[in-house]
Amino acid sequence: MVPPIRSSCSHAGTSMWRIYFHRAGAVFAAAIQVAPRPDRLGRSGYYTQLVIVTGVLAAGVGYALVIREPRGHQEPLWLAVILGGPALFLAGRSRMEYEVFARISPSRVIGLVALAAVTPALIHRAPMLAAAAATIILAGVAVWDAAGERRHPGEAPSPPP
Repeated sequence: MVPPIRSSCSHAGTSMWRIYFHRAGAVFAAAIQVAPRPDRLGRSGYYTQLVIVTGVLAAGVGYALVIREPRGHQEPLWLAVILGGPALFLAGRSRMEYEVFARISPSRVIGLVALAAVTPALIHRAPMLAAAAATIILAGVAVWDAAGERRHPGEAPSPPP
């Protein structure tokens, strides 16, 4: 049986994977082909990917801290990594969606607001609680995306001018 903490980390990773590949991640290459300025979109996309990867790496560090000290005393810097990694990931993913579709999904904005909203309540709480909150918020964004995809399948890329 997988310990609950590692299972939570696994669910967060699965949610990030799902959020990343939801629409914009899957058609980014096609968006470059139809963009009015493909060179600009390619350059911008490179930096956007750096933000996304940095968010994933920070989230991984945060979850490693949680696995090491699930119920221990949480330093404020830990909270910044545990919740900041997913926030950075969502911010980068929002930028990618804008680059591909010239819009940002409300799910990402609400996910970012939710991460910021739970932060004050989690200061000096067990790291496991912060990780659980991040996992629940990321799962909520992924579920919202999946529901929206069923209503509007197959959207073609339409990068901004």
